Amino acid sequence: MVVALIPARGGSKRLPRKNLRSFAGRPLILYSIALAQNINLIDRCIVSTEDEEIAAVARSLGAEVVKRPPALADDFATTASVARHVLEQISAEGKVPEALLTLQPNCPLRTVSLVQQALEFFFANTADSVITVTRNHRKLGEIQDRHFIPKYKPGIRSQDMAPTYFENGLAYVSRASLVLKEGKLFGRKILALEVDPLYALGDIDTELDFQVAEFVFEKYRDHFSYIS
Repeated sequence: MVVALIPARGGSKRLPRKNLRSFAGRPLILYSIALAQNINLIDRCIVSTEDEEIAAVARSLGAEVVKRPPALADDFATTASVARHVLEQISAEGKVPEALLTLQPNCPLRTVSLVQQALEFFFANTADSVITVTRNHRKLGEIQDRHFIPKYKPGIRSQDMAPTYFENGLAYVSRASLVLKEGKLFGRKILALEVDPLYALGDIDTELDFQVAEFVFEKYRDHFSYIS
């Protein structure tokens, strides 16, 4: 059994009520729910929230809702702790899934094939988790006492640097037993699925992120055919 988890708390400091905000004419959370409902490997789609309005919208869209306790709804609660709480509720029913797919609702630029591929990659290997990543082409460094400390050889062309990748937040597939036992989403053996940089533009945390993601969605709407 595969469970899709959509962690959607009501509080958001940078973008208030982000998960219910209209994105291309629909509540932002709709995109993650609709995606999960269009992937045949997923058996259950569960929204974890402490917010009654989010819960009502999620139910109206056909998702299950697990009420999140206050301790898991503050700024310090981790996705892993929320995932463990949901899996504990499911296991209390006598059903322990094999895999947990975490779909963050602030990442609407996902395709069915992308997430399907992540799940198939997980089941084809003996890993603790699969995460989606995007290749980084930027020259990164740190600032120490107002000085820039490069993490690369100054003067090198970006195309000549050793490839590095960043976690883009689009999809996490975790072995459910690991999450239950250790309270961790990733474990030690983490497989990476590299995806198109286009989709990484949809990690929404700020107003600018929101505007960029909405523009990309409208520009490439045919990529997201699961939304009618």
